[in-house]
Amino acid sequence: MASKTYRHQVLRNLKFGTLPTFMAAQRKKNELLEANGLTPYQVWAPAFGGLHHMVLEAHFESMAAFEAEHLATKKIPGMADLNAEQLECTIPGTALDQLQRLGLDA
Repeated sequence: MASKTYRHQVLRNLKFGTLPTFMAAQRKKNELLEANGLTPYQVWAPAFGGLHHMVLEAHFESMAAFEAEHLATKKIPGMADLNAEQLECTIPGTALDQLQRLGLDA
């Protein structure tokens, strides 16, 4: 992962009982991303602590690479519907995205 210097995280707190729907939509999204030569997202959940907190994460080589893939993702038919489906699973007001630059010299 050393060559990837930007981490995009999509943070969601899910409504009770919606995990299967959320995960099915993510599997479809990842299939579409890979079919279009784009980066799929890993799904993380806390081992303990926040119940129903989900983190989708992908790494990019540069801010420009992230921006290019972000724009390309918006052009994939069906992706917006899958995003909307996942947001229906999310507790209102808890959706957050963050982009972090990794590997700064200490």
